[in-house]
Formats: sequence, C-alpha cells, structure tokens
Amino acid sequence: MADDVTQASDKAQPPPWAAGTDDRMHELDPALTEDEIALVRRYGEETTYKAGTWLWRTGERAVGLFLVLDGELDVVAQRDGAEQHIITHSAGHYAGETTSMIARGALVDGRAKTDLHVLEVSSQRLREMIALEAELGEKIFLSFILRRMRLIAEDQGDITLYGVAEEAETARVRTFLSRQGIPFAFRDLGDDGNQSRLDALGHAPQDRPVVSSDRLTLVKPSIRALAEELGIAATIKPDQTYDLVVAGGGPGGLAAAVYGASEGLSVLVVESLAPGGQAATSSRIENFFGFPTGISGQALTGRGFLQASKFGAEVASARRIETITCGAPHTLTLDGGDTVRAKSIVIASGAEYRTPPIEGLDRFTGGGVHYGASHLEAQLCKKRDIAIVGGGNSAGQAAIFLAGHARRVHILIRGESLASSMSSYLIERIEQTENIDVLPFTEVAEVCGEQSLQSLKLRDNRTDETRMADIAHLFIFIGAVPANAFLPPDVTQDKKGFVLTGTDLTADQLTAAGWELERAPGPLETSCPGIFAVGDIRSGSVKRVASAVGEGSVCVSEVHQFIAGLA
Repeated sequence: MADDVTQASDKAQPPPWAAGTDDRMHELDPALTEDEIALVRRYGEETTYKAGTWLWRTGERAVGLFLVLDGELDVVAQRDGAEQHIITHSAGHYAGETTSMIARGALVDGRAKTDLHVLEVSSQRLREMIALEAELGEKIFLSFILRRMRLIAEDQGDITLYGVAEEAETARVRTFLSRQGIPFAFRDLGDDGNQSRLDALGHAPQDRPVVSSDRLTLVKPSIRALAEELGIAATIKPDQTYDLVVAGGGPGGLAAAVYGASEGLSVLVVESLAPGGQAATSSRIENFFGFPTGISGQALTGRGFLQASKFGAEVASARRIETITCGAPHTLTLDGGDTVRAKSIVIASGAEYRTPPIEGLDRFTGGGVHYGASHLEAQLCKKRDIAIVGGGNSAGQAAIFLAGHARRVHILIRGESLASSMSSYLIERIEQTENIDVLPFTEVAEVCGEQSLQSLKLRDNRTDETRMADIAHLFIFIGAVPANAFLPPDVTQDKKGFVLTGTDLTADQLTAAGWELERAPGPLETSCPGIFAVGDIRSGSVKRVASAVGEGSVCVSEVHQFIAGLA
C-alpha cells in the first residue's frame, strides 16, 4: 500500500492502562442495566454453577458470553504453573472477549468464585445479539476489544515462546502470534536465566523455538500446527458450497467479507498468515477517511476482522490456497489437500515483497533480513548499525523510524541520489537526522553469517570494489510483485502478473480464456465468470488502503448479481 504510513509495532497499540491508569474500566467491565439484562435474556439460557466449577478452560472453542445474575465469576490464566488473576465479574457484569463471538479458542479460564447464577449466551446467539441490539451490541463489542488489548498489553494468558530473538524461526513464530493478537510472554534464550527455564521443561537449546503452556508444548512448530493447537484455525467444511470465498485477508478481502456476510452470504476468508495483510504492518495510517488523528494498520484491519466475524464470516488463518479450478461451482485446493467449493471468489491476495538476487538471502529472512520495519525489528536493532536497500518512500519511512532505535542507519542505493525516487519531505527529514547516511552506487554483494546475519559484503557498482561491513540487520524495500502463484490460466493477467478485470480485458483475451457468456465481465470481474479481483492484485488499481476497502465493498454487489444469475 502506498498510504502515508510509518512502520508498525508487532503488537496492538497500548491501551490506557498500559501506562498505569484504568480510566476506561467502566468500558472494559460495564454494568448492564435492568433493561439491558432483559435484552440478554432473549438470547441466553439461565444456568447455575457450584463454587469452584470451571465454566470454561483455555483453548475451548465457542465459549460465548456469561452474564452474572448472582454470585461472582473469576477470570484467570495459568502460566509457569502459577495462576494469574485477571478480573472478577459480579452481578450485572459479564465475562467474555473477542474469542467469545468468533468461536476461536479461549485465551483464559473462567471459574465460579462463589455459587453462581448466570445467563449463558452461545457464540452464535451472541453474534445475533450484537448485530440486532445496536446500543447493547456496541457496549459489548467495545468491551471485548478493550479486554483483548489489555491481555496483550499485560502479557496475560498461558502462552510462552522460548527462542533467540535474532533467529529466523523464532521471528516467524513471534510475528504470527503478534499478528493474530495472541497474548504471550517471550523468553529470549540469548539472555541469562531463560535457558534454565527451557531446561526445566526438558528441552535442549537446539529444540528452539518452543511454544509452551500448561496445556501444550510445541517444538519448532509450523504456523499451521500452531494455529490448530491454539484453536484459531477455522474448520474447513468440504461438504459446504460457500456463496463467497475470499482469497486474502487484507483490507480489500476483509471489506468484501464484511459486506458479503452482513448481506446474508456464507463467506470464508482464506489467509496465509493473519488478517490484515501488508496494511497491518503500518503503525499509523494518516490519510484514511474518518480518522483525522490516524489509526494503526493493525487496529484498522483488526476491527475489520472482528466486524466480518460478527456477521458470521469464517476466517481460515495460516492456510494457503494452492490452486483454483474455474467451474460451477469453483473449487479451491488448500495446503494439506483440503478442498473448498464456492459459487464466487474474490481474489484479494495483494502483493509480495520483491527480493534482490543475493545468494543465500532466504536463509536469513527474519534472522537479520527483514522486509518490514516493525516495533519487533526495531527492538532487535538497538544500538547497532543497520542497512536499508531501496530508495523509495517506504525505505525513507523505515529509515526515519529505525533511526530512533539503531546506532546508525545506512541507506544503500544503486544510483547517485534519492531525488529521483523519494518524496522531498522524506529526503529533508533524512538529511536532518544525524545517524542516517546515504551510500550512493552501493549494492549488497553477499550476506554472511551462520544462524543469523552477521555482516555484509558491499560493492561499489562503478568500480566493483568490495568491502565488509559489520551489519547484522538488513532491511529490503525494493517494491513488490503480485501474489498470483495459485491463479488458474483462466484468470488473465497483464505482463507484470496483475489480474485484468472488466473493460481491461480484450475480446481476444476473453476468447482465449474460454469466456462463453453473452454479457461482458463486470468492472471487477476477471476472465473467469464469478471470480473477481480487488486491491493490489488487480491490474491498474490504486495502491491505497481506502481504494482496496472501496473495491472490496463494491465488489459484493457484483457477487450478488452473479449468484442471482446462477439461480
């Protein structure tokens, strides 16, 4: 995305109590009025529990909401064999957070502190209540968001990640947990004392990274295995034909899911990592309509994810689409061999970071080589020299952000200056920042290191002279390429691999793709009827968050027309 953004933190924006205040406790744990309790009764069932009874345990799916009518309910978490008290809900207050309405695994435990009388609302009925009871739904929805933010800010929960911060495998798992909004404690094995904690679990240093809790231990987990064990992976339903499957969970894909699900379509979003896409890595988007003070990309897309879930859209995180077969219905094959049928598909897979042809670069991705500059990477760069490859605005924004953490930032460019590729306001800020320097006519010839990046061999492209630089973190910002590997030949692309839609498709291209309908493709429809493209993956699209959201929203009207035509 080309929006005016700075780079992201790896966690949600700190809530008010992260600074030691609890000014919003009335919103985090509101007391419902008698009229509001009466509304909840329409959706829930009264249940009683004896003191000490567990109402739910961590990892349990579809927990729902518990409104206390009489007694007290403790919310606690288990970590390292000890219990953490989070909050006690009394009469008129309710237990639950964002997982309560999206049927994911619970992050905490709930237990009756005293004999307890509650109204229990299932996840499905909770979504209905939030959607239909506007004022009450807004109050509950806000409290859920604030509760998740508190869990993240205070590292409450039962998950602990053991690993070395600068190693690629640890960075991969840490990024996934952060992007998913999973509260966790990180134990860096590079620090004294943390290895003994891992030893106590019976794991050697070579086992890292290790994800551990009182209920599970995962050694070097794959992202998919991690998602399934934590209860955040959607259940694929091979016997169901979805009205709409969205390929990609960025702003465009989430917008399509929100509008599709809110208008009664059965919707499945398939996302290879976590909802948000590249937009989620932006710490502040300054020019998105309606947010005059800006909003972080993770907050914006996180709300979009919850909004889509509220209306019943399913989101399959950590799942990758391998192939699409055009037909009636269309068929999608996912990693692991699962298949999904869909009446319509919205391709919102966006773009992937471009990598320079440097031998061995892939070995250090996440372990010294980075394609985004988030708070996580910034912490790794403290008091160290770093290098940035690229002369565009994204490189400039990253340099300014990282200069507040690193000892020195070197911007490597192949040409003479930044003037031809970077906005003047960024160049001026770079010139005014003492610990940033620009190295013209400089390229990376080789990356060196063992488990992580340790140094760079730099080459002067005028003289071919080389020199070694003691740099352990390399940031690459040289553009992106379309994420199109799973697309079938029926979906026509331009010379750069972006998907052609609507009037951009010629008659010859439609004939070659096998288009047999009398009508022409809709504005966002591809050369395969019923498959649409929005956002960065679409040829000719404006690379803005707002544009992607707009296209994803508008596209749903075309989806409705197509499905109506099938009927």
